[in-house]
Amino acid sequence: MEQTGQKELLFNATNARHTPPMVRPLEEQGDRESQKLWYKTVLAIKDRNHELATDEKTKIEDMQRDEAARRQEDGVDWQPRFFRRVRGGPGGPEEGEEDLDWILNADMYVARRLLTWIMRLTHSAVTVPPPKPRPSKSSRLSQ
Repeated sequence: MEQTGQKELLFNATNARHTPPMVRPLEEQGDRESQKLWYKTVLAIKDRNHELATDEKTKIEDMQRDEAARRQEDGVDWQPRFFRRVRGGPGGPEEGEEDLDWILNADMYVARRLLTWIMRLTHSAVTVPPPKPRPSKSSRLSQ
């Protein structure tokens, strides 16, 4: 795409309606879901209690460091749930992203969100087929 120096408006949020996120109640969330994990920290920040917020944040970070050390001691190869290592390099699927270590595993993430939305909408259980592999960046550019 040719650079013209002109700015183009991508999205005008002036008249957009606010859409609150759809989240489950805290008691239904797993211990590692962000809203539940950081709940005490957020409350302390809202209360302007920076000392308590720092203490709560430190508890989470210490717990994560301890778990990482235990995994390393046990030789466990940890894989994030929503991210994967970047597969960059010339002709690779994420060519140009080599400066990143991890990238959102978007296909899985989008499928899970779509499945949750469909189930809520239809009040039924559905299955989603695995996503088709995306064409590489170089093959998309040659089309």
